[in-house]
Amino acid sequence: MIRVHILADNTVRKRGMIAEHGLSLWIEKDEKKILFDTGQSSVFYHNSKIIGINLEETDSIVISHGHYDHCGGLQYLPCRGKAPPIYVHPDAFIKKYISHSNQIIGAGLPFKIDDYKWLKNALVYTRQPLWIEKEILVSGEIPCSNTFEEVPENLYIEHEGEIINDMMLDEQMLIVEDNGEIAVFLGCSHPGIINSVKYAQNLIPDKRIKLLVAGMHLQNVSPIRLQMTIQHLMDINIKKIVPLHCTGFDAMCEMKRFLGKRCAILSVGDSIEV
Repeated sequence: MIRVHILADNTVRKRGMIAEHGLSLWIEKDEKKILFDTGQSSVFYHNSKIIGINLEETDSIVISHGHYDHCGGLQYLPCRGKAPPIYVHPDAFIKKYISHSNQIIGAGLPFKIDDYKWLKNALVYTRQPLWIEKEILVSGEIPCSNTFEEVPENLYIEHEGEIINDMMLDEQMLIVEDNGEIAVFLGCSHPGIINSVKYAQNLIPDKRIKLLVAGMHLQNVSPIRLQMTIQHLMDINIKKIVPLHCTGFDAMCEMKRFLGKRCAILSVGDSIEV
């Protein structure tokens, strides 16, 4: 059994809880408890207390990629100076930028990891696929295999003193096996949601995807790319899809229109069990 609680997301409909541009999920797989991303601030911690989740019981932390809205909350972990293992790509905390309104602004980790030795000491780098528990896999880098999904062009990194395009090699996903099926979790799907899902199927073949929970970064894509994405999701025959965060309102509506009950529109404080 897998249970997922949404601790941080762009929208909220429940009293006392807070939304922000970011993502954080609390994932329970049998007795194991995983924190997937931490949003951009302490919002995930605030909401966890209202839900009744004790973050000090976290067994593992998985950071999907190094943008501020997914890793900024790390500094607010209530771990009393000792964090559980934090699985993250080695490039996640390099200097990252985004182009916005003709300006290039910072988009990476909003604090210096060296100032938090208890966090730095917990980092486990995952460039390649890594089984962190029985039936729990961190993907490492996600290869791009199709021709219609491209990494957004407005993302940049600093490399050897120059600002260059960020190919988002640091983005990774969490894959959980359960009763002969798998659940897939993604932060922003910058390499493409279909590229990512196909790679998950390659890593753990011959198992149906029973749950996909993801930010899908479809807000400003072309109509044809959105149509192709939805068609692929339908062809893959995923049991339940939960689009969150950067997926975009219009894209969520289109997914709901075509996928019907297989698509669940959720927000902060909501839970799903499969």
